[in-house]
Amino acid sequence: MSRIIAILLVAMTELARAEDNGLTAWSNLQRLHAGQRIEVVDTKLKTHRGEFASAGTDDLTIQTASGSLVMSRGSVFRVSLREHSKRLRNTLLGAAIGGGAALAIGAIADRRFSNEGREHIAKTILTPIGLGVGAGIGAASAGFETIYRADPGMLRSGKARP
Repeated sequence: MSRIIAILLVAMTELARAEDNGLTAWSNLQRLHAGQRIEVVDTKLKTHRGEFASAGTDDLTIQTASGSLVMSRGSVFRVSLREHSKRLRNTLLGAAIGGGAALAIGAIADRRFSNEGREHIAKTILTPIGLGVGAGIGAASAGFETIYRADPGMLRSGKARP
């Protein structure tokens, strides 16, 4: 059982790493159009929300409620597109995965109790718990598409990547 869990953890880590490939390219900002709602997190972890105006080779301009904001490339940690939220999809997917896993574990556990007349007790208890936990994890995951993410080492060192 512990081998299966270890294999699943490695697979999830590799999937997350594969998803991050290409996000560190500043040129990803060129696919944005003026007026799209974005969220920019700077290296001090302060969030700025507004509309995309333009992106040069070393700067990003967004239109916020308080006016135009120009940020240098070295001060931008993450840029996310705030259109087309994926939170509902992530919540439903998490609920399905959590419920399915809990149902499978419940089915295995129920085999141990079948001779005592309590055949479906583990499935009955574990499945709703798995649904809730999975839905919670799905809802907590990022709901918006990340367009650019700086190298995480930049946040620790405080220096921009070349």
